[in-house]
Amino acid sequence: MTITYLGESNESGSSTAQNSKGKRSYTRKFRLETDDKTDRAYDIGSHASLPVIGSVHPEDANAYCTDLSVTNSNPWKGWTVTATYSDERTLQQSGTGNGPEDDEVLISWQSEGYEEVVTTDTVTGKAILNSAGDPYDEPPTRESTHLVASIQANFLSVPAWILSYQNAVNSDAITIGGLAIAAGLAKMSNLSIGNRQIRNGTNYYPVSFDIKIKKDGWKFEPLESGYRQRKFPLPLPGSDEKVDCLGADKKVVSEPVPLDAFGLQLDIGDPATTTFAYGDFTIYPQLAFAGNLPGVT
Repeated sequence: MTITYLGESNESGSSTAQNSKGKRSYTRKFRLETDDKTDRAYDIGSHASLPVIGSVHPEDANAYCTDLSVTNSNPWKGWTVTATYSDERTLQQSGTGNGPEDDEVLISWQSEGYEEVVTTDTVTGKAILNSAGDPYDEPPTRESTHLVASIQANFLSVPAWILSYQNAVNSDAITIGGLAIAAGLAKMSNLSIGNRQIRNGTNYYPVSFDIKIKKDGWKFEPLESGYRQRKFPLPLPGSDEKVDCLGADKKVVSEPVPLDAFGLQLDIGDPATTTFAYGDFTIYPQLAFAGNLPGVT
């Protein structure tokens, strides 16, 4: 079988250009012929003289071929291939060409609202307690918002880092899209790996994930409280002897009461001036993000 490339069509309307709100797009049409009735669209569209996905538009270095459409224009012999170009998704050029793994890493931003438990007054910094100095039965909550960076990239095989980075927090200072983020504030989540795809004979997987940014970090910092306290005077090192916490009536408390940093029942005078203690626990894996996750430096 022989497929003959006849060149780019010069008919009226065969070549178009458009600029829509700063996004440029183009179409070009090419004519081909075959001498074999068994040739199909895939055979025609794979001709070496045609553009390939990711190739540069001849008149716009920032526009790249995004689609190829193959039409049987003269049964069964004549064929038309339409190439569509766009600068909306710029493809990075690498030393080896325009493989799918060389596509630009795409980053988009959004916000995500959620309800969070609040334990301190934002003005005074003091714990939120009732007038007796005890935590409320139902901890108060407030509306809060995460800033979320959604990142998309292509990989020739499923990347090994997915086994360890899901729900991990950055142990290093990082930058995403020019935004500087301190260590401990970013958590990787919502990992998604699409179906295997093929472009110009190359298999690849589209991978996407979110980086959630929390201004207060991702540690667990509960108000120190409980039903028991360490025995006083403090026991010898290695001892873990505890006694019940007592209320003002000298009876065992029925609700948790605040403790100080040493595990002793907090003597609350005026709740507005009392310094309360909070735990400090790392509950997510800590890993270096910069250079290990696409789009993160």
